[in-house]
Amino acid sequence: MSFALFLTYVFLSFFRPIELFSPALGEYRPMLILWGIAFVLAFGRAVTRREMAGRGLHLWLLTGLCTMVALSQIFAGWAGGATQALSDFSPSVMLFVLVLLNVTSLSRLKATVAVLAFSMLCAAGMSIHAYRSGAYASQLVLRQNSPAMDEAEDQGRDMTAAQAAEMIPAQDTSGWFLWRIRGMGFLNDPNDFAQTLVAVLPLLWIGWSQGRWLFNLLRVLLPAGLIGYAVILTQSRGALVGLGAMGMIAIARRLGTTRTLVLGGVLAAVAIAGSVVGGRGFSSKERSAEERIEAWQVGLQLLQWRPLSGAGFGNFTDHNPLTAHNSFVLGFSELGLVGYFFWIALIVLAYKGLSRPLDALSRLAPASPALRVATLMRASLVGFLACAWFLSRTYAPSLFFMLGLCVAGGWVARQAIPDEAVRDDLAVIPWRRDALLFLIATILAVYGFVLMHRLSGGGG
Repeated sequence: MSFALFLTYVFLSFFRPIELFSPALGEYRPMLILWGIAFVLAFGRAVTRREMAGRGLHLWLLTGLCTMVALSQIFAGWAGGATQALSDFSPSVMLFVLVLLNVTSLSRLKATVAVLAFSMLCAAGMSIHAYRSGAYASQLVLRQNSPAMDEAEDQGRDMTAAQAAEMIPAQDTSGWFLWRIRGMGFLNDPNDFAQTLVAVLPLLWIGWSQGRWLFNLLRVLLPAGLIGYAVILTQSRGALVGLGAMGMIAIARRLGTTRTLVLGGVLAAVAIAGSVVGGRGFSSKERSAEERIEAWQVGLQLLQWRPLSGAGFGNFTDHNPLTAHNSFVLGFSELGLVGYFFWIALIVLAYKGLSRPLDALSRLAPASPALRVATLMRASLVGFLACAWFLSRTYAPSLFFMLGLCVAGGWVARQAIPDEAVRDDLAVIPWRRDALLFLIATILAVYGFVLMHRLSGGGG
Protein backbone atom coordinates (compact mmCIF):
# COMPACT_ATOMS: atom_id res chain seq x y z
CA MET A 1 0.00 0.00 0.00
CA SER A 2 2.72 2.49 0.98
CA PHE A 3 4.73 1.77 -2.17
CA ALA A 4 1.67 2.19 -4.40
CA LEU A 5 1.02 5.58 -2.81
CA PHE A 6 4.67 6.50 -3.33
CA LEU A 7 4.48 5.62 -7.03
CA THR A 8 1.29 7.66 -7.33
CA TYR A 9 3.07 10.60 -5.71
CA VAL A 10 5.97 10.28 -8.17
CA PHE A 11 3.62 10.21 -11.15
CA LEU A 12 1.62 13.22 -9.96
CA SER A 13 4.82 15.13 -9.09
CA PHE A 14 6.36 14.89 -12.56
CA PHE A 15 3.30 14.86 -14.83
CA ARG A 16 1.11 17.25 -12.78
CA PRO A 17 -2.31 16.37 -14.26
CA ILE A 18 -4.07 18.16 -11.40
CA GLU A 19 -2.59 21.56 -12.31
CA LEU A 20 -3.14 20.90 -16.01
CA PHE A 21 -6.69 19.56 -16.04
CA SER A 22 -8.19 20.53 -12.65
CA PRO A 23 -6.26 23.51 -11.24
CA ALA A 24 -9.10 24.34 -8.85
CA LEU A 25 -8.24 21.22 -6.84
CA GLY A 26 -4.88 22.76 -5.97
CA GLU A 27 -6.34 24.80 -3.11
CA TYR A 28 -7.07 21.56 -1.22
CA ARG A 29 -3.33 20.66 -1.25
CA PRO A 30 -3.81 17.10 -2.57
CA MET A 31 -0.08 16.57 -3.09
CA LEU A 32 0.74 17.48 0.51
CA ILE A 33 -1.99 15.20 1.81
CA LEU A 34 -0.81 12.33 -0.39
CA TRP A 35 2.79 12.84 0.73
CA GLY A 36 1.75 12.83 4.38
CA ILE A 37 -0.12 9.53 4.08
CA ALA A 38 2.65 7.96 1.97
CA PHE A 39 5.31 9.11 4.45
CA VAL A 40 3.52 7.76 7.53
CA LEU A 41 2.98 4.35 5.91
CA ALA A 42 6.51 4.15 4.49
CA PHE A 43 8.06 5.26 7.80
CA GLY A 44 6.07 2.62 9.67
CA ARG A 45 7.22 -0.04 7.23
CA ALA A 46 10.86 1.10 7.50
CA VAL A 47 10.76 0.98 11.32
CA THR A 48 9.08 -2.42 11.39
CA ARG A 49 11.46 -4.01 8.89
CA ARG A 50 14.48 -1.88 9.82
CA GLU A 51 15.02 -1.27 6.13
CA MET A 52 15.83 1.99 4.37
CA ALA A 53 17.99 2.68 1.32
CA GLY A 54 19.70 5.67 2.90
CA ARG A 55 22.00 5.65 5.89
CA GLY A 56 22.32 7.96 8.83
CA LEU A 57 25.04 9.85 6.98
CA HIS A 58 22.62 10.86 4.20
CA LEU A 59 20.10 12.13 6.73
CA TRP A 60 22.75 14.00 8.71
CA LEU A 61 23.97 15.75 5.58
CA LEU A 62 20.41 16.59 4.59
CA THR A 63 19.80 17.97 8.09
CA GLY A 64 22.98 20.03 7.84
CA LEU A 65 21.85 21.43 4.50
CA CYS A 66 18.40 22.32 5.87
CA THR A 67 20.04 23.98 8.85
CA MET A 68 22.19 26.15 6.61
CA VAL A 69 19.19 27.01 4.43
CA ALA A 70 17.58 28.49 7.56
CA LEU A 71 20.73 30.01 9.06
CA SER A 72 21.70 31.68 5.80
CA GLN A 73 18.58 33.82 6.07
CA ILE A 74 19.22 34.59 9.74
CA PHE A 75 22.82 35.62 9.04
CA ALA A 76 21.56 37.71 6.12
CA GLY A 77 19.56 39.75 8.61
CA TRP A 78 16.07 38.28 8.22
CA ALA A 79 15.28 35.85 11.02
CA GLY A 80 11.69 35.45 9.84
CA GLY A 81 12.95 34.28 6.46
CA ALA A 82 14.29 31.04 7.96
CA THR A 83 10.83 29.51 8.24
CA GLN A 84 9.89 30.58 4.72
CA ALA A 85 13.16 29.21 3.34
CA LEU A 86 12.56 25.81 4.94
CA SER A 87 8.99 25.83 3.63
CA ASP A 88 10.21 26.53 0.09
CA PHE A 89 12.87 23.81 0.34
CA SER A 90 10.56 21.22 1.94
CA PRO A 91 9.17 19.64 -1.30
CA SER A 92 12.70 18.60 -2.28
CA VAL A 93 13.42 17.19 1.17
CA MET A 94 10.12 15.33 1.15
CA LEU A 95 10.87 13.67 -2.20
CA PHE A 96 14.39 12.67 -1.14
CA VAL A 97 13.24 11.08 2.13
CA LEU A 98 10.28 9.36 0.50
CA VAL A 99 12.57 7.71 -2.07
CA LEU A 100 14.93 6.41 0.62
CA LEU A 101 12.04 4.95 2.61
CA ASN A 102 10.42 3.19 -0.34
CA VAL A 103 13.08 2.12 -2.86
CA THR A 104 14.71 -0.76 -0.99
CA SER A 105 14.97 -3.51 -3.60
CA LEU A 106 15.82 -3.97 -7.26
CA SER A 107 12.18 -4.61 -8.17
CA ARG A 108 11.09 -1.43 -6.39
CA LEU A 109 13.88 0.53 -8.06
CA LYS A 110 12.79 -0.69 -11.50
CA ALA A 111 9.15 0.11 -10.74
CA THR A 112 10.06 3.64 -9.62
CA VAL A 113 12.13 4.24 -12.74
CA ALA A 114 9.28 2.90 -14.89
CA VAL A 115 6.77 5.29 -13.28
CA LEU A 116 9.18 8.21 -13.64
CA ALA A 117 9.70 7.37 -17.32
CA PHE A 118 5.95 6.96 -17.89
CA SER A 119 5.14 10.27 -16.22
CA MET A 120 7.74 12.08 -18.34
CA LEU A 121 6.43 10.36 -21.47
CA CYS A 122 2.95 11.63 -20.62
CA ALA A 123 4.31 15.11 -20.00
CA ALA A 124 6.36 15.06 -23.22
CA GLY A 125 3.41 13.77 -25.24
CA MET A 126 1.09 16.47 -23.90
CA SER A 127 3.66 19.20 -24.55
CA ILE A 128 4.31 18.00 -28.09
CA HIS A 129 0.56 17.87 -28.69
CA ALA A 130 0.26 21.44 -27.40
CA TYR A 131 3.06 22.55 -29.71
CA ARG A 132 1.50 20.94 -32.78
CA SER A 133 -2.18 21.61 -32.12
CA GLY A 134 -2.27 24.68 -29.92
CA ALA A 135 -4.34 22.91 -27.22
CA TYR A 136 -3.02 23.79 -23.75
CA ALA A 137 -0.30 25.84 -25.46
CA SER A 138 -0.57 28.65 -22.90
CA GLN A 139 0.39 26.18 -20.16
CA LEU A 140 2.81 23.89 -22.01
CA VAL A 141 4.55 26.09 -24.59
CA LEU A 142 6.65 29.12 -23.73
CA ARG A 143 6.67 31.93 -26.29
CA GLN A 144 9.80 34.07 -26.39
CA ASN A 145 10.56 36.98 -28.68
CA SER A 146 13.21 36.31 -31.29
CA PRO A 147 15.74 38.99 -32.37
CA ALA A 148 13.56 39.52 -35.47
CA MET A 149 10.59 40.34 -33.23
CA ASP A 150 12.62 42.79 -31.17
CA GLU A 151 13.72 44.48 -34.37
CA ALA A 152 10.12 44.59 -35.65
CA GLU A 153 8.94 46.18 -32.41
CA ASP A 154 11.61 48.85 -32.74
CA GLN A 155 10.22 49.61 -36.19
CA GLY A 156 6.62 49.75 -34.96
CA ARG A 157 5.59 46.48 -36.67
CA ASP A 158 4.84 44.52 -33.52
CA MET A 159 2.18 41.81 -33.34
CA THR A 160 -0.66 42.21 -30.87
CA ALA A 161 -0.81 39.89 -27.87
CA ALA A 162 -4.16 38.53 -29.07
CA GLN A 163 -2.74 37.61 -32.47
CA ALA A 164 0.26 35.90 -30.89
CA ALA A 165 -1.92 33.94 -28.46
CA GLU A 166 -4.02 32.51 -31.29
CA MET A 167 -1.03 31.15 -33.19
CA ILE A 168 -0.35 27.43 -33.27
CA PRO A 169 3.37 27.12 -32.40
CA ALA A 170 4.18 24.46 -35.00
CA GLN A 171 2.55 26.51 -37.76
CA ASP A 172 4.27 29.80 -36.95
CA THR A 173 6.42 30.86 -39.92
CA SER A 174 6.83 34.50 -38.94
CA GLY A 175 10.24 33.99 -37.37
CA TRP A 176 9.27 36.43 -34.64
CA PHE A 177 9.02 33.91 -31.79
CA LEU A 178 10.91 31.05 -30.19
CA TRP A 179 8.44 28.37 -29.10
CA ARG A 180 9.76 26.10 -26.33
CA ILE A 181 7.77 23.26 -24.82
CA ARG A 182 7.71 22.75 -21.05
CA GLY A 183 5.99 20.78 -18.30
CA MET A 184 3.97 21.77 -15.27
CA GLY A 185 4.86 22.41 -11.63
CA PHE A 186 8.60 22.45 -10.97
CA LEU A 187 9.17 21.52 -14.65
CA ASN A 188 7.41 24.62 -15.96
CA ASP A 189 10.67 26.06 -17.28
CA PRO A 190 11.77 24.53 -20.63
CA ASN A 191 15.30 24.03 -19.31
CA ASP A 192 14.07 22.15 -16.23
CA PHE A 193 11.84 20.05 -18.43
CA ALA A 194 14.72 19.24 -20.77
CA GLN A 195 17.01 18.39 -17.86
CA THR A 196 14.65 15.74 -16.51
CA LEU A 197 13.97 14.38 -20.00
CA VAL A 198 17.72 13.99 -20.54
CA ALA A 199 18.07 12.15 -17.22
CA VAL A 200 15.23 9.77 -18.15
CA LEU A 201 16.75 8.77 -21.49
CA PRO A 202 19.38 6.29 -20.18
CA LEU A 203 16.91 4.96 -17.61
CA LEU A 204 14.68 3.73 -20.44
CA TRP A 205 17.34 1.13 -21.25
CA ILE A 206 16.76 -0.53 -17.90
CA GLY A 207 13.70 -2.07 -19.58
CA TRP A 208 15.72 -3.50 -22.50
CA SER A 209 15.26 -7.26 -22.90
CA GLN A 210 17.77 -9.19 -25.00
CA GLY A 211 16.31 -10.69 -28.18
CA ARG A 212 12.79 -9.27 -27.74
CA TRP A 213 12.83 -6.72 -30.57
CA LEU A 214 9.14 -5.84 -30.68
CA PHE A 215 9.07 -5.46 -26.90
CA ASN A 216 12.19 -3.26 -27.00
CA LEU A 217 10.77 -1.17 -29.85
CA LEU A 218 7.61 -0.40 -27.91
CA ARG A 219 9.14 -0.05 -24.46
CA VAL A 220 12.53 1.56 -25.18
CA LEU A 221 13.16 2.80 -28.73
CA LEU A 222 9.87 4.59 -29.46
CA PRO A 223 9.75 6.25 -26.02
CA ALA A 224 13.38 7.31 -26.48
CA GLY A 225 12.49 8.84 -29.84
CA LEU A 226 9.55 10.73 -28.32
CA ILE A 227 11.68 12.06 -25.48
CA GLY A 228 14.47 12.99 -27.89
CA TYR A 229 12.01 14.97 -30.01
CA ALA A 230 10.69 16.70 -26.90
CA VAL A 231 14.25 17.66 -25.89
CA ILE A 232 14.71 19.28 -29.31
CA LEU A 233 11.47 21.25 -28.90
CA THR A 234 12.62 22.62 -25.54
CA GLN A 235 15.46 24.37 -27.42
CA SER A 236 17.61 23.95 -24.31
CA ARG A 237 21.35 24.38 -24.80
CA GLY A 238 22.00 22.85 -21.39
CA ALA A 239 20.26 19.67 -22.56
CA LEU A 240 22.83 19.31 -25.33
CA VAL A 241 25.58 19.54 -22.71
CA GLY A 242 23.84 16.86 -20.66
CA LEU A 243 23.48 14.54 -23.64
CA GLY A 244 27.12 15.11 -24.54
CA ALA A 245 28.25 14.32 -20.99
CA MET A 246 26.30 11.05 -21.00
CA GLY A 247 27.74 10.17 -24.39
CA MET A 248 31.26 10.80 -23.16
CA ILE A 249 30.68 8.58 -20.12
CA ALA A 250 29.38 5.81 -22.39
CA ILE A 251 32.39 5.76 -24.70
CA ALA A 252 35.15 6.68 -22.25
CA ARG A 253 35.94 3.05 -21.42
CA ARG A 254 36.47 2.13 -25.05
CA LEU A 255 38.34 5.20 -26.26
CA GLY A 256 40.20 6.22 -23.12
CA THR A 257 40.18 9.62 -21.44
CA THR A 258 42.32 11.54 -23.95
CA ARG A 259 40.47 10.40 -27.06
CA THR A 260 37.14 10.96 -25.35
CA LEU A 261 38.07 14.57 -24.51
CA VAL A 262 39.22 15.19 -28.08
CA LEU A 263 36.00 13.74 -29.48
CA GLY A 264 33.98 15.83 -27.04
CA GLY A 265 35.71 18.98 -28.25
CA VAL A 266 35.02 18.11 -31.89
CA LEU A 267 31.34 17.41 -31.21
CA ALA A 268 31.01 20.65 -29.26
CA ALA A 269 32.50 22.58 -32.17
CA VAL A 270 30.09 20.92 -34.60
CA ALA A 271 27.13 21.75 -32.34
CA ILE A 272 28.18 25.38 -32.07
CA ALA A 273 28.83 25.71 -35.80
CA GLY A 274 25.55 24.04 -36.70
CA SER A 275 23.41 26.08 -34.29
CA VAL A 276 21.52 22.90 -33.52
CA VAL A 277 19.14 24.49 -31.02
CA GLY A 278 16.99 26.75 -33.10
CA GLY A 279 19.76 29.27 -33.69
CA ARG A 280 20.37 29.87 -29.97
CA GLY A 281 24.11 30.44 -29.85
CA PHE A 282 26.74 29.12 -27.45
CA SER A 283 29.26 31.96 -27.66
CA SER A 284 30.14 33.81 -24.46
CA LYS A 285 29.60 37.02 -26.43
CA GLU A 286 25.99 36.07 -27.19
CA ARG A 287 23.91 38.21 -24.86
CA SER A 288 22.22 35.41 -22.92
CA ALA A 289 25.53 33.63 -22.30
CA GLU A 290 27.22 36.91 -21.41
CA GLU A 291 24.56 37.66 -18.80
CA ARG A 292 25.08 34.22 -17.27
CA ILE A 293 28.82 34.70 -16.89
CA GLU A 294 28.25 38.14 -15.40
CA ALA A 295 25.90 36.50 -12.91
CA TRP A 296 28.61 33.95 -12.06
CA GLN A 297 30.94 36.86 -11.33
CA VAL A 298 28.35 38.25 -8.91
CA GLY A 299 28.19 34.81 -7.28
CA LEU A 300 31.94 34.86 -6.68
CA GLN A 301 31.65 38.34 -5.19
CA LEU A 302 28.90 37.17 -2.83
CA LEU A 303 31.06 34.23 -1.76
CA GLN A 304 33.92 36.62 -1.03
CA TRP A 305 31.53 38.91 0.89
CA ARG A 306 30.07 36.17 3.09
CA PRO A 307 32.22 33.06 2.65
CA LEU A 308 30.67 30.93 5.41
CA SER A 309 26.93 31.66 5.32
CA GLY A 310 26.40 33.21 1.87
CA ALA A 311 23.91 35.88 0.86
CA GLY A 312 20.93 33.84 2.08
CA PHE A 313 18.61 31.25 0.58
CA GLY A 314 16.77 32.76 -2.40
CA ASN A 315 18.54 36.12 -2.08
CA PHE A 316 20.73 36.01 -5.19
CA THR A 317 18.37 38.19 -7.21
CA ASP A 318 18.59 40.84 -4.48
CA HIS A 319 22.14 41.40 -5.72
CA ASN A 320 21.74 40.74 -9.45
CA PRO A 321 18.81 41.30 -11.84
CA LEU A 322 18.98 37.69 -13.06
CA THR A 323 19.46 34.43 -11.20
CA ALA A 324 22.84 32.68 -11.35
CA HIS A 325 21.90 30.25 -14.17
CA ASN A 326 24.23 27.76 -12.50
CA SER A 327 23.21 25.43 -9.66
CA PHE A 328 26.74 25.36 -8.25
CA VAL A 329 27.13 29.14 -8.29
CA LEU A 330 23.73 29.57 -6.67
CA GLY A 331 24.71 27.08 -3.97
CA PHE A 332 27.96 28.67 -2.84
CA SER A 333 26.73 32.25 -3.24
CA GLU A 334 23.51 31.80 -1.24
CA LEU A 335 24.57 29.18 1.34
CA GLY A 336 28.28 29.94 1.69
CA LEU A 337 30.99 27.32 1.93
CA VAL A 338 29.35 25.48 4.84
CA GLY A 339 25.98 24.94 3.20
CA TYR A 340 27.62 24.33 -0.18
CA PHE A 341 29.75 21.57 1.37
CA PHE A 342 26.63 19.75 2.62
CA TRP A 343 25.03 20.08 -0.83
CA ILE A 344 28.15 18.88 -2.64
CA ALA A 345 28.60 16.01 -0.17
CA LEU A 346 25.11 14.67 -0.95
CA ILE A 347 25.98 14.66 -4.66
CA VAL A 348 29.37 13.00 -4.06
CA LEU A 349 27.83 10.29 -1.87
CA ALA A 350 25.14 9.57 -4.45
CA TYR A 351 27.73 9.22 -7.23
CA LYS A 352 30.30 7.30 -5.20
CA GLY A 353 27.61 5.07 -3.75
CA LEU A 354 26.85 3.96 -7.30
CA SER A 355 30.46 3.76 -8.54
CA ARG A 356 32.09 1.64 -5.83
CA PRO A 357 29.72 -1.37 -6.05
CA LEU A 358 29.94 -1.20 -9.84
CA ASP A 359 33.61 -2.15 -9.71
CA ALA A 360 32.88 -5.14 -7.47
CA LEU A 361 29.89 -6.28 -9.51
CA SER A 362 31.81 -6.06 -12.79
CA ARG A 363 34.38 -8.49 -11.33
CA LEU A 364 32.20 -10.80 -9.24
CA ALA A 365 28.80 -10.72 -10.94
CA PRO A 366 29.11 -9.25 -14.46
CA ALA A 367 25.68 -10.61 -15.44
CA SER A 368 23.92 -9.08 -12.44
CA PRO A 369 20.84 -6.99 -13.36
CA ALA A 370 21.86 -4.59 -10.59
CA LEU A 371 25.09 -3.85 -12.49
CA ARG A 372 23.25 -2.60 -15.57
CA VAL A 373 20.76 -0.60 -13.51
CA ALA A 374 23.48 1.11 -11.48
CA THR A 375 25.52 1.86 -14.63
CA LEU A 376 22.57 3.51 -16.35
CA MET A 377 21.65 5.44 -13.22
CA ARG A 378 25.16 6.83 -12.96
CA ALA A 379 24.97 8.02 -16.57
CA SER A 380 21.61 9.61 -15.80
CA LEU A 381 23.05 11.48 -12.80
CA VAL A 382 26.01 12.73 -14.85
CA GLY A 383 23.69 14.06 -17.57
CA PHE A 384 21.44 15.70 -14.99
CA LEU A 385 24.34 17.44 -13.24
CA ALA A 386 25.86 18.57 -16.55
CA CYS A 387 22.58 20.33 -17.32
CA ALA A 388 22.64 21.82 -13.80
CA TRP A 389 25.79 23.73 -14.72
CA PHE A 390 23.55 26.06 -16.74
CA LEU A 391 20.46 26.04 -14.50
CA SER A 392 19.75 27.58 -11.10
CA ARG A 393 18.17 24.47 -9.63
CA THR A 394 20.22 23.96 -6.48
CA TYR A 395 17.13 23.19 -4.40
CA ALA A 396 14.85 21.70 -7.08
CA PRO A 397 12.70 18.65 -6.28
CA SER A 398 13.89 16.98 -9.49
CA LEU A 399 17.51 17.13 -8.28
CA PHE A 400 16.75 15.65 -4.88
CA PHE A 401 14.56 12.97 -6.41
CA MET A 402 17.47 11.97 -8.65
CA LEU A 403 19.89 12.00 -5.71
CA GLY A 404 17.53 9.84 -3.66
CA LEU A 405 17.11 7.44 -6.57
CA CYS A 406 20.88 7.15 -7.01
CA VAL A 407 21.41 6.59 -3.28
CA ALA A 408 18.83 3.81 -3.46
CA GLY A 409 20.49 2.44 -6.60
CA GLY A 410 23.84 2.26 -4.82
CA TRP A 411 22.25 0.49 -1.85
CA VAL A 412 20.56 -2.05 -4.12
CA ALA A 413 23.82 -2.63 -6.01
CA ARG A 414 25.72 -3.30 -2.79
CA GLN A 415 23.16 -5.90 -1.75
CA ALA A 416 23.73 -7.70 -5.07
CA ILE A 417 27.47 -8.22 -4.45
CA PRO A 418 27.82 -12.00 -3.78
CA ASP A 419 30.84 -11.73 -1.50
CA GLU A 420 29.92 -10.00 1.77
CA ALA A 421 33.56 -9.30 2.52
CA VAL A 422 33.80 -7.21 -0.66
CA ARG A 423 30.67 -5.17 -0.04
CA ASP A 424 31.64 -1.56 0.43
CA ASP A 425 30.10 0.39 3.22
CA LEU A 426 29.73 4.16 3.02
CA ALA A 427 32.28 4.44 5.82
CA VAL A 428 35.10 3.44 3.47
CA ILE A 429 34.22 6.13 0.92
CA PRO A 430 36.48 9.17 1.43
CA TRP A 431 33.48 11.42 0.95
CA ARG A 432 34.84 14.33 2.99
CA ARG A 433 37.97 14.55 0.89
CA ASP A 434 36.12 14.04 -2.38
CA ALA A 435 33.43 16.58 -1.47
CA LEU A 436 36.09 19.15 -0.55
CA LEU A 437 37.96 18.54 -3.80
CA PHE A 438 34.75 18.81 -5.83
CA LEU A 439 33.83 21.99 -3.95
CA ILE A 440 37.19 23.57 -4.79
CA ALA A 441 37.09 22.33 -8.40
CA THR A 442 33.65 23.80 -9.11
CA ILE A 443 34.54 27.20 -7.65
CA LEU A 444 37.80 27.26 -9.63
CA ALA A 445 35.92 26.25 -12.79
CA VAL A 446 33.48 29.14 -12.34
CA TYR A 447 36.39 31.51 -11.72
CA GLY A 448 38.08 30.21 -14.88
CA PHE A 449 34.98 30.93 -17.00
CA VAL A 450 34.73 34.45 -15.56
CA LEU A 451 38.45 35.09 -16.10
CA MET A 452 38.33 33.92 -19.72
CA HIS A 453 35.30 36.12 -20.30
CA ARG A 454 37.20 39.12 -18.98
CA LEU A 455 40.28 38.37 -21.07
CA SER A 456 38.13 38.05 -24.21
CA GLY A 457 36.84 41.57 -23.68
CA GLY A 458 33.49 40.71 -22.10
CA GLY A 459 32.02 42.29 -19.02
CA GLY A 460 33.45 45.69 -19.69
